[in-house]
Amino acid sequence: MSNFWNWLENRIDEYEAARLRGVKAYDTRIKRVAAEYNDDLEPVYSEKSGRLHAPCDGYLWTWWEGNHELEGRYLAGQYLPFSKERESILIGGFTGETEFVAPAERADKFMSQWKNLPASTREIVHIYQSRVFHDKKGIPSCFLNISKCPEDICEAIREKVIGDLVRLQKYAQEQQQSEREKRDAAHEAGEDAPEGRIVITGIVLAFKLQSSQFGDTLKMLVQDDRGFRVWGSVPKSLDDAERESRITFTATVTASDRDTKFGFFKRPTKAAILEEAA
Repeated sequence: MSNFWNWLENRIDEYEAARLRGVKAYDTRIKRVAAEYNDDLEPVYSEKSGRLHAPCDGYLWTWWEGNHELEGRYLAGQYLPFSKERESILIGGFTGETEFVAPAERADKFMSQWKNLPASTREIVHIYQSRVFHDKKGIPSCFLNISKCPEDICEAIREKVIGDLVRLQKYAQEQQQSEREKRDAAHEAGEDAPEGRIVITGIVLAFKLQSSQFGDTLKMLVQDDRGFRVWGSVPKSLDDAERESRITFTATVTASDRDTKFGFFKRPTKAAILEEAA
């Protein structure tokens, strides 16, 4: 078993031991308080249910609900209501819960290794795997839900399953942001949009489907290598183009009367994809 799984088993067992100590200390305190009102007779603890019950008829018992202290008398054997404070300790009040999406293949691998841990350990921390679905990129994925465990355990499991993917995604986002900033700077410092029939070579920045009485038309925004940007209909030869694709085509450009670095193109020809989007 790897260092991670050894650590995880030990950490969960340590957590459970600490939780049980907390429950025991709490029960000891409330049983002493109860004994003061019942001729030194303490409530009885049930190992099976993990709850306290009255040892005799007429047993006086007090508990808290929010800011209100309640009081009642109970028959022998009746379970005694307890305050939310004890309930939170009993189920692990100092615990966290997390849910995250993971590739189904990774989740399956994790769950198969998780099942190798002792059953007693797996009963402390609960991990559930959802049904498989396909994410936006078509990758088979699922949810992993982790409950009844400290936050450091939740985070360690998340890191084990998808930590590298999260870092890669963050890096990609940073790179994309850097590229956008470079393009924006090149646009600001670039040439004004020309007019007439010209060759346009640059990067696709965006697509938008526009509807009209004549039907739907797919439009695109392109930044030319010279810095200006143009907007117009996507020719059929660029149907496979994506955002960030590097393309070239010839079209008739009309400069915008509101922005000197922006124009509109029409009648595109000789269109081709030079580089696919990364």
